Amino acid sequence: MDSKDQVRNHLEDLPVALFKYLPPARLISVLRDLEIRFTQASSLNDTLELKPPIKGVAEPEKLEGIFRGELTSSLWSQTSPAAKNELERRFPGMSDSLGEAFLQIYTRKGCEAVEQRHERNPTAVFEVMDHNFGILCLAESAADLKIWSHYADGGRGFLMEFDPTHSWFHGKREARDSFRHLRQVKYVFERPKAHLLDTTELEFLYTKWAMWQDEREWRIIRNFNEHSRRLDHRDPYGNEILLFSVPPESIKSAVLGYSAKPELEAEIRAILTANEALAHVGLRRATLSNETGQIAITLQGGVSHSKVR
Repeated sequence: MDSKDQVRNHLEDLPVALFKYLPPARLISVLRDLEIRFTQASSLNDTLELKPPIKGVAEPEKLEGIFRGELTSSLWSQTSPAAKNELERRFPGMSDSLGEAFLQIYTRKGCEAVEQRHERNPTAVFEVMDHNFGILCLAESAADLKIWSHYADGGRGFLMEFDPTHSWFHGKREARDSFRHLRQVKYVFERPKAHLLDTTELEFLYTKWAMWQDEREWRIIRNFNEHSRRLDHRDPYGNEILLFSVPPESIKSAVLGYSAKPELEAEIRAILTANEALAHVGLRRATLSNETGQIAITLQGGVSHSKVR
């Protein structure tokens, strides 16, 4: 299967739309300024985000193999051909036995040192990720009452509906790139401890406990070097707020919350009217049934667009 077939199959597996639940305060930055935050894992509500259970660095045999390979390569590259020839001339056959003894000693010491620090290794990986990468979390459903409550100010906020097939969500730079493209989150009831070097990107970046499965999350992770703007204040967790430019063509609609105030609707209409690049964006409303507790999404009246001069 070539790369084009892989991309085609991936697009076919995507949902029709993905949604970002937002409080009213995010309207200006997201819809008007077309910028959205990619958030550090330490600022998300799941305290176990990007923290798979780790039992050590690697199986002893694997770790020894890594050390032996690296030590041999390093020592050999730093030894001049003349020195190698002279050693072999003076001590025929001894260079191999001396080298093996040296490798055994330093391999054992190296493995011991790594395992002694293994408690720190998962934390170090998390800190590197948290400092350099942000996560944009999107949901498959626009009608989940719990998510409206948790992320959209109890229905007073709004949704941004995105087109998951847009190229902005598919920016991987090579076949093995773990970032810059949409990935579906996997939910599990058990997470057995694994060695650090045997833990996959799926387990590190795209796996969550089953208690979160109602969110039906898809996520995209980007390097903070790609951000478009940095706000002059930090979030409640002390993290920087880094915004990324959103292509207007990636937005399908805005959805008013079931408890949204008329002022929010007026603001959204004004933004959509003023920006010709958002002429295709629809305006819809979520309604909550008191009888069933179910949410329905209905189309609002049209928005007239005036050309901005």
